[in-house]
Amino acid sequence: MTVFYDGQCGFCKLCIALLLLWDRSRCLRPLSIQDPEAQRLLAPVPEEERLLSAHVQTPTGEILSGADAAPLLLRQLPGGRPLAMLTSVSMPLARLVYRLVSNSRPALGKILPTAWRRWAIDVITERQAQDGSRDGDRPPPRW
Repeated sequence: MTVFYDGQCGFCKLCIALLLLWDRSRCLRPLSIQDPEAQRLLAPVPEEERLLSAHVQTPTGEILSGADAAPLLLRQLPGGRPLAMLTSVSMPLARLVYRLVSNSRPALGKILPTAWRRWAIDVITERQAQDGSRDGDRPPPRW
């Protein structure tokens, strides 16, 4: 499953790095929204909406955005099923919380310690190296 994130947002990188640590089975493929491949894959999402939230591409090619992607994403992670169910049944609240956090990304990114931002970049880079690729030069996803 491909997870698209804002590659210029420190908070977004931290969130992706935490997801990658949780993803022990390596089913998530991080890809910066700014990457040319991401732009191609996100073609169904209007360009002006691509950086408003994170997105997930399902194995069938469907794109889910923001809180709507959370249940599917959480189900892929160890122990994530209860959170996925909770998110599904409280989707209006999940959308509100996601929107509040998403709108606060610039401020949240500024207050993150530099060491945390570096750590997140290292985690993402290490995953890409272990996969034998980097953004823009990745093999097809392993569904």
